[in-house]
Amino acid sequence: MKNTAAFNEGREGDVAGLVREVQGRVGALADLLHGLSEEVVEGTDATGVVVARVTGAGHLLGLTIDPRAMRDLDHVAMSAAIQGAIGAARSETGERLARAMEDFAEPPAPGDPLAPYVQALLREE
Repeated sequence: MKNTAAFNEGREGDVAGLVREVQGRVGALADLLHGLSEEVVEGTDATGVVVARVTGAGHLLGLTIDPRAMRDLDHVAMSAAIQGAIGAARSETGERLARAMEDFAEPPAPGDPLAPYVQALLREE
């Protein structure tokens, strides 16, 4: 991203090029988030009797409950197992988003990219 680097270094660079780079990054981020939202993620409770399926956006798609859970768990334990499975699935979606953002994000340039502009503004007063 040469135009972004130019601005980070205090040079003006090509403003139209910078806008194109930013628009490209915004589009790539939108595509990344859309792709993640279409994934289906599963999570299982601690006992392994409930499996929750959620979208990459964390919306619940469905539950699979092992028949032994219906027999062995009371309503309180069943509720906890369901919540645990949904929480595990949603946690996995968060981890996937975090990994995707680490891959997507570029390391910031050293220093404050706005410092030259702030200094110039301060000198004008």
